[in-house]
Amino acid sequence: MTVPISDEQGPIAGVREGMTVVDVAGVDVGTVAEVSLGDPDAATADGQRATGSGGVGGLVGAVVDAVGRDSDLPEGERDRLLRLGYLRVGGGLLGGSRYAAGDEVAAVEGDVVRLGVPQERLVG
Repeated sequence: MTVPISDEQGPIAGVREGMTVVDVAGVDVGTVAEVSLGDPDAATADGQRATGSGGVGGLVGAVVDAVGRDSDLPEGERDRLLRLGYLRVGGGLLGGSRYAAGDEVAAVEGDVVRLGVPQERLVG
């Protein structure tokens, strides 16, 4: 079954933890370790921080904290992932965690997430 792109979030809305992720060439990239729908109104991660508190609360705070924990991600990439949504992909041939932005998810077919980019384009 392919999840239609009729939802405002696109195919990422059909992604669940534990699904297999393949790149545009069908190469196994790993397994979805985490999925977060994007916030198109989020200009930057810093723009989501509550003033005076030094942190963020609620769902947005959890996403900022989760993406922010990976210090290898450049700030611009973290901001992009927060806006577009992301998959944190674990395992695969390269090991470790890598991230696919929501707009890089081409389709969800059964328990497989198909990306529209090669695995080399994933960040992390």
